[in-house]
Amino acid sequence: MNTLKMIILSIVQGITEVLPISSSGHLILTGKFLDFDISGDLFFLSILHLGTTLAVVLFYRKILFKNFFTKEKWIFFLKLALASLPAALAGVFLQDYIASTLHGTKIIAISLIVVGVLFILFENILKNGKVEETEKLPLWKMILIGVGQTLALIPGTSRSGITTLTGMMLGLDKYSAFNFSFILGIPILLGSSLYEILKEYLAVTTPSFFTASVVVAKTAPFILITFVIGYFALLLVSKFKKSKWLTVFGTYRILLGILILLLAI
Repeated sequence: MNTLKMIILSIVQGITEVLPISSSGHLILTGKFLDFDISGDLFFLSILHLGTTLAVVLFYRKILFKNFFTKEKWIFFLKLALASLPAALAGVFLQDYIASTLHGTKIIAISLIVVGVLFILFENILKNGKVEETEKLPLWKMILIGVGQTLALIPGTSRSGITTLTGMMLGLDKYSAFNFSFILGIPILLGSSLYEILKEYLAVTTPSFFTASVVVAKTAPFILITFVIGYFALLLVSKFKKSKWLTVFGTYRILLGILILLLAI
């Protein structure tokens, strides 16, 4: 894949990962437009996810690092790890099936439409959600939201979108649920990204500092692009937290899904 295509995909990832419109769905669709099957390039996907995950870490740095050495903070991290287990296990055991079966254009379109409809319904029906601090969420709520996160393995669903909806079902207001969805995604996305990058490095016949430097040099520009764009996209979303942004994104998802289905006929 040439550099221009990689830059385009990096920009798409930076924008769509932090918006509830499905980064995987948009990457697959963009890849088809660019005549590149990105779903099979786990290394490049891991690079893109690493950049946006680092942007999330920076954006939520106060929640993650304030009182870092206290007992309460590490209990929160433990709860976060437990809540991440359902999606981690589902990813390990279902990844090959999903890659071979659920990456079709029509699947993405249907997922976009279904979740888009849920966005509009939830925002207009579940209006009395409770504002809750991320660190004070009870373990059972965190785990249930983590179970909801497994649905994000289906392209077109949106990890942040489906976990936000799950949080709203459990009584959180939409912005509290949205914030927690990003915190919850850090262990999964960071772990899987670093694993794929390490695997690429170890695949070299003679791993060394030189080969590590080559891997870093190859990946750094694309990590930086997704990091910068992802961070500013998070800033933008935070400015509109009191507006009906789920309805806006839901409408976008529905229209895009319908367009994809029409073009696929």
